[in-house]
Amino acid sequence: MFFYRKAAAETGMDGSTKEVKALRWHLVRLRLSPRRLRPGPWLRSLALLTAGFCLVALFISWVPNIRPPQAVPAFAPAASGESGLPVWVSAVLERYPLDYTAVLHQGLPLAPLRAQGREKDRLGLKLPAFSLRGLGLPGAGGPLAFFKSELALFGPLGRGTARPTPLPPVPPASPAPPAPPSPGEVPAAQPPIKPAQAPTGPPVVAVYHTHTSEDYVPTAGTSHTYNRKAGIVVVGETLVEALAEHGIRAVHDTTRHDGEKFREAYLHSADTAARLVKANSGLKMLLDVHRDAPSTDPGESHSMTTAEIAGRKVARLYLIVGTDRLGLAHPNWQKNHAFALKLQQKLESLYPGLSRGIKIDTARFNQHLHPQALLVEIGGDQNTLEEAKLAARYLADAIAVLLPELP
Repeated sequence: MFFYRKAAAETGMDGSTKEVKALRWHLVRLRLSPRRLRPGPWLRSLALLTAGFCLVALFISWVPNIRPPQAVPAFAPAASGESGLPVWVSAVLERYPLDYTAVLHQGLPLAPLRAQGREKDRLGLKLPAFSLRGLGLPGAGGPLAFFKSELALFGPLGRGTARPTPLPPVPPASPAPPAPPSPGEVPAAQPPIKPAQAPTGPPVVAVYHTHTSEDYVPTAGTSHTYNRKAGIVVVGETLVEALAEHGIRAVHDTTRHDGEKFREAYLHSADTAARLVKANSGLKMLLDVHRDAPSTDPGESHSMTTAEIAGRKVARLYLIVGTDRLGLAHPNWQKNHAFALKLQQKLESLYPGLSRGIKIDTARFNQHLHPQALLVEIGGDQNTLEEAKLAARYLADAIAVLLPELP
């Protein structure tokens, strides 16, 4: 208004003149016209990312006749069909892998330092944990994980991400007597004869549990137990006792790692694993013992993790090998894999069908701390405790055969 009156005074005219009218309408247009919206760098990046996903989705929808290979190596990673993804989607994503976390680490060099495990810089200062997995953002595990997170029907829940509602306990079935071998059946190799003397010398096997609360639903009535000794700890004790019967000394650490924050269990168990390695210089293997939960369907889960050997139901074993695909230093993962292959061969020769094989995973699971470290899943949440304890004894038999061959 001041500018309008000043213009009228300078021209010596009243507000009805053409010049003042033109100036007034110019001011009105300036006041009413919105500012131009200029897209910032984040908006442009989001638009490009959205366009990229649209192009990929369009490409996938037109890919014809993508089929999985007819033969899969015995020790290959878990098949895409087991994850619940359609075969053609898994085939495309496996052919063109993209590790989003590794890409992020290239731009943020400090991010890998605490993506898994508690790590410190050279000055001893604790760095803040930063990872897509810790933030719970989709896409932290690559395209396969992104599809599962965005399309819930594509796959079951991941290991250790949910705590099911406790179910009423089911009494374990009494074991049936061993069935005689059928005609033409090839008997499994006999386990080594157990020595009579107690084990001596330093421990050569260390056993611990990252998820110390894991339990077996048919026996405990719940998948996780926090107020007393959980089933997985009992299975670890059985493994150590069975090794002692073979004259093998083992150390068993039952430190609780998953009590307060379940997702930070590996941060805490890294300290335990490092302490075990440091305190026992003669260790030949470091075992993180878990139980699996492969399916949300109880019947399917039990079927996947149960075998029958010599007429008795036994929980199956699953060997998990970590890698450096998340961008964390893991110079020993090939050695861990070679160790897993040897153990798998012993298990198959002694008890065919006991092992579900070897899975190559993306995380390192503290296995960078020892060249012969391994994560062993003993059964699943729908196995009974007795089935898991029997599997632990069979595992001890295989370890007893393998130990003399290890460096």
